[in-house]
Amino acid sequence: MSFFSAAVNAASLLQPQSYPKTGDDLNFVQKIKLQQASYAPWESEYDTDGHCISGCLYPGITIDEDLELSRIRTEQAQAQVQQYLSGQSQQIVSTTEPIKIISTVPNKINSVVPNSSAQQIANSVYQTINHPTPVRCTPLNSSIPMGQNMPLGAPLTGQIRITSGYGRRIHPVTGKQSTHWAVDMAAPVGTNVFTPASGKVVSVWSDSTCGNGLNIIHANGYETFYCHLSKVTVNNGETVEAGCKVAETGNTGRTTGPHLHYAIKKDGGAVDPTGFMNTKV
Repeated sequence: MSFFSAAVNAASLLQPQSYPKTGDDLNFVQKIKLQQASYAPWESEYDTDGHCISGCLYPGITIDEDLELSRIRTEQAQAQVQQYLSGQSQQIVSTTEPIKIISTVPNKINSVVPNSSAQQIANSVYQTINHPTPVRCTPLNSSIPMGQNMPLGAPLTGQIRITSGYGRRIHPVTGKQSTHWAVDMAAPVGTNVFTPASGKVVSVWSDSTCGNGLNIIHANGYETFYCHLSKVTVNNGETVEAGCKVAETGNTGRTTGPHLHYAIKKDGGAVDPTGFMNTKV
């Protein structure tokens, strides 16, 4: 290859790239960069036949397959919650097996859902840092135990009203068939948002869908995400204590009214937050 050709090829790598519709279109480095930027499809969209057209890990996966994968992930996570609650171990080692699915989509039979390499790296970094014990914060969600390292309990206080649950729905803005990888809770702008587990802030950002967003990583491969915020009260890289205020609710991004969009991931995959919110130590 000539020097000129090499220079042209190198220059092409610097051109801005649009985000593809499926994770299979990304190479390893791109996936790491997107994870570091806390990109996540807050919803997946499907055509009239139920095949995914946006926001899915696999090209052409059906909505039923996507929901089944999420159900299995959630069951596995809930099994670890029971271990945590029984006091068998405060530092649970992940025993999650790769998930296999049978699909009629070509080239996708018996596909294996990989653990997120970026999440494994982030979790490893989190666990190896010697975090000082922070002073108990104000304001405080007193229902969240100090030092809790698993996201149990709700990020809001008082009576919780879920306006859009986890899973299958018709999107309230686009009108398309979709899966909602979070729960939406109605709340006036400026309502305090609390983290249910100790962790580290890995990203604070703003985009047209999530609005003002926040991502916190916790022990044992867990992450929590918060969208449509009016204000984030913690900084990127900051260590946060369970039960502490981290943000205020808002109406930013793509919404139909003020609310909190709350999501939980385990080893890089979305799990249903409902059971976690209803569980207290």
